[in-house]
Amino acid sequence: MLNLIKIEFKKIELNKMLRTFMIINLAILGLIVLLGFETSEAEFKDFIEFFSVIDIFVGASFIVYASVLLSKLIIDEFRQKTITILFMYPISRKKLLLAKLMVVSALTFCFVIISEIFVILASYFLNEILHFVTDPLTMDIVASQALNLVVYAASCAGLALIPLFFGMIKKSVPTTIVSSILIVSLLNSGDSGNTLGSIVAVPIALGVIGFVIAYMTISKVVKEDL
Repeated sequence: MLNLIKIEFKKIELNKMLRTFMIINLAILGLIVLLGFETSEAEFKDFIEFFSVIDIFVGASFIVYASVLLSKLIIDEFRQKTITILFMYPISRKKLLLAKLMVVSALTFCFVIISEIFVILASYFLNEILHFVTDPLTMDIVASQALNLVVYAASCAGLALIPLFFGMIKKSVPTTIVSSILIVSLLNSGDSGNTLGSIVAVPIALGVIGFVIAYMTISKVVKEDL
């Protein structure tokens, strides 16, 4: 399985992926700065609200980006029938597809964590100059955010796989990407502190459902004639 995962990683253009990662993070940071100026009295209420806004932007961005990776590694290969070449090798079809899912899920998990750390640190130093948040940042808040970040990243890693179900119905790349946008829109509609995504149990449950749905989807696909 490890060798299969390494092969799938090689299919991804690393330089292009890192460039996209940095563009996404800079865009998020820019949105945070603009939002800081547009809020009442040019500030967030506290760091808890500040971090929740960052969670929304980061999670939404990389769940959608994960749908692009799913499209490249799985949907496109089924649509163009190139997956049949892989299925000719004496390797379990399910293992091949699981390796692809593990790559997308692992990248989403890592991207969310690294991105949150980058955006939070950059925003914190900008806050020293622009004063988006006037309340002090305590160690209790930092510890709580660190724990929440790991759970949230794991949830995003599962959530990111849900679009596979919709994309595989018609082997459609647009459907895969649009479904990811609809998912993040549903989770994050409303105020930053009053959304489905802000209820801790919801993204965790959907993350678990995402892993289950993805596994069931590939289990069904490997039994179909291509």
